[in-house]
Formats: sequence, C-alpha cells, structure tokens
Amino acid sequence: MEASGELAGGGVGEVERYERLRRSALSGEPDGWRLGLALLERRGVAAWTRAWQETAPAPSPARTGPAVEAPVGAGEIVGVLAAMALACLAGR
Repeated sequence: MEASGELAGGGVGEVERYERLRRSALSGEPDGWRLGLALLERRGVAAWTRAWQETAPAPSPARTGPAVEAPVGAGEIVGVLAAMALACLAGR
C-alpha cells in the first residue's frame, strides 16, 4: 500500500473494498467470496484490483418517468418466496 492510502494503480475505493474484505476474512464471516477472497488468495492483490476495476457496476440510468408502486399484497408475496427459499436451504 502506498503512503497516500491508495493501492498501487487504484484509488480510495479499492482501499475501502480491500479493508472490507480483510475484516470479513479475519472475522471469519462467510461473505468473503462475494468480495473476491478466492481471487486475492490465488492471484494476488494486483489481479484482485484489476478485476474490481473491470467489473465495476455501470452507473444506473436516470429515471425519466414516475416511480412504479408495488401492487397491493406484494409484501406478502415476497414473504412467501423468502420462506420457500429458506425452507430449501434448511433442507440441505
């Protein structure tokens, strides 16, 4: 890491992502895979940084129309789907 707080070739965003990954890995949290832990372990920091730069999310398009409201009962549907998904996971 450079003295400025940036990873070589990256910016402050990479440092924040790296520190989040580091905290996740050190605390034993299971979400390290989402943050690129395997890539970092296998290929190193440079490859991990390049992968984040290449897969950065595109900016979301500006909304042009009015917001769409969820239909009545949508919360119940979400609850049922969540319960079904959790039941499938519990059965493994």
